[in-house]
Amino acid sequence: MVHRSRMRRTAAPGGATGSSRALKVAGAVVANTTLLTALLFFFGYLYTQVFFRHFRVHYTILGQPVDEILARGVDGLFVPLAVLAGVSLVLLCVARFLKTVLRPRTWRAVLRVCTPVAAIAGTTFIGLAVGVMIAPAGFREYAGVPGLLFATGVLLDFFAWRRFLAGRGVREPNSGVAEWGIVYLLMSVGFFWAVSDYSSAVGTRRAFEVEARVPDLPAVQVYSAKSLNLTASGEVRQVACREAEAAYRYRYDGLKLLLQSGGQYVLVPATWTSSNGTTIVLPRTDAVRLEFTPAQAVASGEC
Repeated sequence: MVHRSRMRRTAAPGGATGSSRALKVAGAVVANTTLLTALLFFFGYLYTQVFFRHFRVHYTILGQPVDEILARGVDGLFVPLAVLAGVSLVLLCVARFLKTVLRPRTWRAVLRVCTPVAAIAGTTFIGLAVGVMIAPAGFREYAGVPGLLFATGVLLDFFAWRRFLAGRGVREPNSGVAEWGIVYLLMSVGFFWAVSDYSSAVGTRRAFEVEARVPDLPAVQVYSAKSLNLTASGEVRQVACREAEAAYRYRYDGLKLLLQSGGQYVLVPATWTSSNGTTIVLPRTDAVRLEFTPAQAVASGEC
């Protein structure tokens, strides 16, 4: 009986440690998933604003659903997130490999060298990021870099601080959870900063790309039950249908469809340019019908 009670007492701490590790892993997964979703939505939200601002359409009138905004976030952040995750994984694997193959004394010497290097690099990165906040003109061509510098600098400085305490034999303080929370918050600020800059750059670039492809988009013929008075400075032609009993009495040629979302059609003339083009937002109703033809197709003169 004494032996069994000892076994129970010795097994309890191990079980508690396993449970606490599982809770930490679950918490880390939930926190990172939440942050990733927020970053994707933030990117898609800002991207939508910048993209449609180029076509002179205020994004709020489109009623963009959350799934479309998140899809734009995934499309824009897929490559940067993959690169960031890959670099982080390589660094972690290299650190684990060195810790495994090196002798404990050599590994501690490597950490002693890395501590001041990390502190200097982290402080430099944060200083550069703060400098960009004061005078952002110099980094406009490097979208997202200042935010990443800030997040990386915070992580490096925190690593150096923890290694400094460990080198002095100081155990993790009771405020360790609070410290990790503050570091996580500051790194999140850096990531949102990076996403804000990068989304603006990507939205602007994609808008110019779409503008260049407007002539090659499929031609759209808009049929309407009533006259819509679509002229777009003479670029859109209105054709009245001759049949008196036709459900759609008017047809409009010379248009291209940019987007259909939130019950709205976003249309532009085939010759649209950012200097003088007109963008048309048309409600999606039963009184309107769209027909698509090849880009260079010539519409007939009759309806």
